[in-house]
Amino acid sequence: MTIVRRASTGGASLPGETPPTTLAESLRRLDFYAVEGFREGTRAGGCMSLLTATTIAFLFAMQVSALMTSSYVTDIVVDHSPDARLAVNIRVEFPRVSCEYMSLRVLDAMGSNANISGENIYKHPIGGALKYMNLEHVSPAEEEFDSTRRAVDYGAWTTDFDHYGNRRISYDVVGEAVFNRMVQMHKLLLVNFHAPWCKHCQAFAPIWEHAAEMTKLELRRVGKPRLTLGLASVDCTADENVDLCDKLHIQAYPNVRIYRAGSLHPSKRAHASEDEPSDIQYEVYHGARNAESLAKFADSLLREIEAAEDDGSFSTNVGHDGDGDGRVDSTVRSPGCSVNGQFHVNRVPGAFYFVPRSRAHSMADVDMTHVIKHLSFGQNVPGRPSFVPRHLRKAWRLVPRDLGGRFASAGIGFTQFNADETRRTAFEHYMHVIPRTFAPIGEAPMNMYEYTFSSNSFTIRDDAEAREAMFYERDVVDDEFRRPTGPVVKFSYDTSPMSVVTREVRKPLLEWLLGCAAILGGLLTCSCAAEKIFTAASREFKRRIGKFH
Repeated sequence: MTIVRRASTGGASLPGETPPTTLAESLRRLDFYAVEGFREGTRAGGCMSLLTATTIAFLFAMQVSALMTSSYVTDIVVDHSPDARLAVNIRVEFPRVSCEYMSLRVLDAMGSNANISGENIYKHPIGGALKYMNLEHVSPAEEEFDSTRRAVDYGAWTTDFDHYGNRRISYDVVGEAVFNRMVQMHKLLLVNFHAPWCKHCQAFAPIWEHAAEMTKLELRRVGKPRLTLGLASVDCTADENVDLCDKLHIQAYPNVRIYRAGSLHPSKRAHASEDEPSDIQYEVYHGARNAESLAKFADSLLREIEAAEDDGSFSTNVGHDGDGDGRVDSTVRSPGCSVNGQFHVNRVPGAFYFVPRSRAHSMADVDMTHVIKHLSFGQNVPGRPSFVPRHLRKAWRLVPRDLGGRFASAGIGFTQFNADETRRTAFEHYMHVIPRTFAPIGEAPMNMYEYTFSSNSFTIRDDAEAREAMFYERDVVDDEFRRPTGPVVKFSYDTSPMSVVTREVRKPLLEWLLGCAAILGGLLTCSCAAEKIFTAASREFKRRIGKFH
């Protein structure tokens, strides 16, 4: 009997079982470059096929992601905005300027002096317990200026100027020590801080002496001590009084201050400790400038102080109404002024000025040191708004957090611009405003503004006295605001005729399909060529080393 041994490819497989597939066999089956009847699959072809399929799947996933994800396109176009006005949002602090003199004025290239009395822009003191009670509009309405004109109307004065022009009835205070002693000695002291070159002071001096005489006669008539009430004068140009006037923040002449109950601080008792300089408060008289009104105010205020002493009560003073017309004739103020809010300007080149100004005073050299805490343009302010309308929520997400300009975004810190020691410093800030539009897909676009910022400062040659003389040398003296010649903070602006538009876009479907076809065809073609090159090189290599016949 002959036994025939047959070789089996199944190795240890049992009859009826499928032999296990090896890795090499699997790679040969994956070779989609093999053509049946022409060429068998190879391991190299399988590896290449696997790599090509993986690459195609990855690129297809990237194409799907690109189709679902939006991109942004930025264009520069001519600005055709129909808005004729531009909103300005600002917050600036002046630590050494009193709010009673701070004003905001706007001039543009068309020569218009914009009236912002109805705008939402206000000022208040920086420090002090009553800072928010002294909230005022930064540009009062015209009727408020009319009341100031009536207060300084020469026709309303009944003083004999020839008689009182050369008389000195009020106390003449020289030096800080004498001033402090006078304040502590009197139950009520009214002090007129003045300068000899001031035209208002020259007209007011006889009236002040007349009022001093009237108060002395009234004290004598009712039998009160002469130190109960007094009127004093301080010449701020005298060498002995320069430091005193600086310490008391005298910035305009004539300046009538009220010191009650022997205290330098009107809101405290005489025995109260002095506050820090930043918290100093003072009471200013701004009623009618005639002797009768001054004397009546002093007498009425004295009665109020005496009544409070008799009752043992003391309350924070916010001013006093001497004539009973319902409006206070004095106001408690603190140094420093914060201006914040929004106003509108024409969309033409122009400038807005922060300038110390008063129709009833002659301004001294005012230190215009300032801190810019916010400055932006437009209704939509960059940052995190407290409320975003529903139709703009998607557009807000397109806006960079640092958009707007140097002082527009929140959390960027503050910048202080310091005046020199002469206090005759003028500041100029220039801004080039660029419109920006953000247009999301399927929602309303949002308009914003960005700006560039540059600054300069210089010292004014003429002092306050010289500027006063030049002002009254004009043939016509009017109340129209002109470009200031003294210390000022000027913000010049110019709007760009071009607008930067950022649009949210998605890839078109046809472009996506063409991209997928290009990826599929290109990869198959390249991989097929690479597989052939690799296979040919492998055969040639094996032939040369004798393993292929």
